[in-house]
Amino acid sequence: MLNFTVKLAFIFMYASFFPFQAIAQTTHTSEEAWAFDSIHIPQTKTISKNKPIIIAVVDDAFKFSHNELKGFLYKNTAEISNNQLDDDGNNYVDDVSGWDISDHDNNVNVVEGREKVFYHGTYVSSIIAKIAKLHYGVDAPNRIKIMPVKVISDQANKTYIKDGYKGIKYAIENGADIICLAWSGGHPGSKELKILEQAHQKGILIIASAGNLNDEKILYPALVPSVIAVAGTNIKQQKMKLSNYGIQVDISAPAKYILGAHPIKNNAYIHDDGTSASTALVAGCAAVIMSKKEDLTDIDVKEILLNTATPFNKNFMTYGGKMGAGIVNLKNAIDYILEDSDKSKYFSSLRPKGSIVINKLNSINNWKIAPAGNYHGFFLEANIVGIKKPWKHAFQIIVEDSIWAEYNLANIPSKIFVPSPSIEIEASNNTFKKNDILKIDYYGKIIDSTTLYCSGMRYVGDEKGSITDGSGENNYANYSSCKWLITVADGKRIKFTFDQMDTQANIDYVYIVDGRSVIRENYIALFSGQNKPPIITSRTNEVLIWFVSDKTTTGKGWSFHYEAIE
Repeated sequence: MLNFTVKLAFIFMYASFFPFQAIAQTTHTSEEAWAFDSIHIPQTKTISKNKPIIIAVVDDAFKFSHNELKGFLYKNTAEISNNQLDDDGNNYVDDVSGWDISDHDNNVNVVEGREKVFYHGTYVSSIIAKIAKLHYGVDAPNRIKIMPVKVISDQANKTYIKDGYKGIKYAIENGADIICLAWSGGHPGSKELKILEQAHQKGILIIASAGNLNDEKILYPALVPSVIAVAGTNIKQQKMKLSNYGIQVDISAPAKYILGAHPIKNNAYIHDDGTSASTALVAGCAAVIMSKKEDLTDIDVKEILLNTATPFNKNFMTYGGKMGAGIVNLKNAIDYILEDSDKSKYFSSLRPKGSIVINKLNSINNWKIAPAGNYHGFFLEANIVGIKKPWKHAFQIIVEDSIWAEYNLANIPSKIFVPSPSIEIEASNNTFKKNDILKIDYYGKIIDSTTLYCSGMRYVGDEKGSITDGSGENNYANYSSCKWLITVADGKRIKFTFDQMDTQANIDYVYIVDGRSVIRENYIALFSGQNKPPIITSRTNEVLIWFVSDKTTTGKGWSFHYEAIE
């Protein structure tokens, strides 16, 4: 049995904040379908001859009789229905259309009467199907198939996923090309991490939710590097309030007021918020991308998604670099696949992560990387395809109009770090032959505001001295959480005299606590605002100072001097 529990990202938000409401309808207004419009889904009349892409949705339960899902149910042709035999020898009897991991049977349907609880798998699957239908039209069910993998027992009281990684393993072993995990949480052990690595080794793409805690923290399984981590945006193409964010996010998609199917009726729909919806949108786009060209791996699809995302603009400073390459853009992605030569026209200097593809037919040979956000610099990794004589090909890294470094492909390091908030890469491609490709992957290193001026715990043993938030002439940083433990000789106490106090009143606090535990009975004082605190004295010889700030207003900070007294 797995040693942790995870919760559906969408359910976490929905069950906590919004009452249930399903709408029975068959047509939808443009306002209701805004999310699908914003990711630029092109229509096509081309009938693809490639085999259908199988996308596994690992979730709670499913209603494939819903109007939105008809025709999309995956069929295991190696298994004969209802003969009580394991025809394909995969150790699952009659798994013709997915499997119920938690109840050990082939019934993945929503239990009648429990539709208000077990709706998530239907909702997520319908978003994927909707993207396929908007692009392929009536041919969509022939191009995309959804493998339902149920990982919550019919008898469960709450929608906590306990068998999520077992569900991933089933999908890997039974032919999934893509695995959609619209949930997050828990701490996988080595066994679970090996399952994710197995998917990566097989070229199977896994897409997962970053989380719905409005926190600069990406949750598992999205935190694993081989998994595409998805954050959520609102209608203004800004961070959706509940979405988690961070430098590990790969890409974003709409997550506010997203239309999807509900299993209470075959024509019932809901609108809701959450990174489950944005994860489903990215998964649907990935399925269409993979359907366009055979043998695309997880690495290939990730490159396409990142290199064609709609970048956030220069005003997107607060979360710059922490919402991935941008917002998924399916039209750009499809054009990128069909473009045989000049990939450079899809490059945007505003993307904080992606890749630069250099070949003989590029329309440009200079790429400037200057996204919104606070950056220490950029990491670069070069990959060479088809080049026989790498010493002939060189590229320069330019910082502030000066050559920072120059490399030919015989001496390029495996990874380069350029310590600048913006860089240029210039390459000479006139010596490349037709099939020669130099690909340079890049991603920015964000300045971590939480540790900009102070961080962690500092131990202070002097009998007197001064302590400050560390910001100097600048305002202190958002999301600070810094501690100082002052210890003087036994039998003495500590006197504090403040020199400066300027923090967001009633929000950003300086706690002064006897001992090492921040519990209310140990409080000596807590201060915020702009009034200079009075002189105070501890009750013991050991005092903990703890400074905490939130994500909004900051001030000039604080400072005090202290001394041991008898």
